Amino acid sequence: MGKICTVAIHKGGTGKTTVSAHLAFLAAEQGSRTLLIDLDSQGNASDTVMLEAANLEEVRTASDLFEEGEPAKPIFNARPLLDVLPADSRLLAVERLDFEAAALFSQRLKTLAADYDLVVIDTPPTMGFAMLAPLLTSDSAFAPIIPDAYSLKGIESLLTRVAEIRESHNPGLIFLGLLVNKWRKNSRAQNDTVEQFRQELGDYMIPHTLPEAAAIADAAHVHQPVWRNAKSGSQRKAGKAVREALMWVLNQTIPNAQEATQ
Repeated sequence: MGKICTVAIHKGGTGKTTVSAHLAFLAAEQGSRTLLIDLDSQGNASDTVMLEAANLEEVRTASDLFEEGEPAKPIFNARPLLDVLPADSRLLAVERLDFEAAALFSQRLKTLAADYDLVVIDTPPTMGFAMLAPLLTSDSAFAPIIPDAYSLKGIESLLTRVAEIRESHNPGLIFLGLLVNKWRKNSRAQNDTVEQFRQELGDYMIPHTLPEAAAIADAAHVHQPVWRNAKSGSQRKAGKAVREALMWVLNQTIPNAQEATQ
């Protein structure tokens, strides 16, 4: 069975969706059969990866993972080696499901994962069922965080919940760490916050950071990873940072992954 990696943080604006889509882009580029599952009802990860908008009335969608009936089937070949199970508005109702629905979700997720080397799951920015259910089955998880005054408390609650899930349901879950994102290195306040993260959460910090860069946000609009067809020095710099950070994540998740020639 392929490895399952969930990107989870119960806070909006951290760049979770951008990171999820870029991890899926990178894994496919490295030759790994990859599935991106979009559990955020906004569907931004789906939109980033798919070159053409899907008619959600004609395809199976991510909410099918939680519901009885025909099993979910992804959109095949959204990109070479990259399939997508897109989000839909019915995901909003997932939060009202009984916890027993997690068993059905887990079974279907494992069935899907058997056909891939890596499954990347983008989750909603809430500490709800759609974020927690994937962690019950995932091999690994990590969280993008932004260096602001409100992040530390949320990080602590996430780490507590991950520890609880590991103890009670999924002892094999590996928390890869916290990825600092949208870091403005000319900001004294942000630099102080990153230093605080390192002092208080050093063991959990991923040894890479991502800058705040317009090129990263712009990449979503052209449905490409930021490192593709870079036209400026700032884009190349941003692309290098994103690629290096997510290559680290990929190597922790799929140990045999190798950096392909760019």
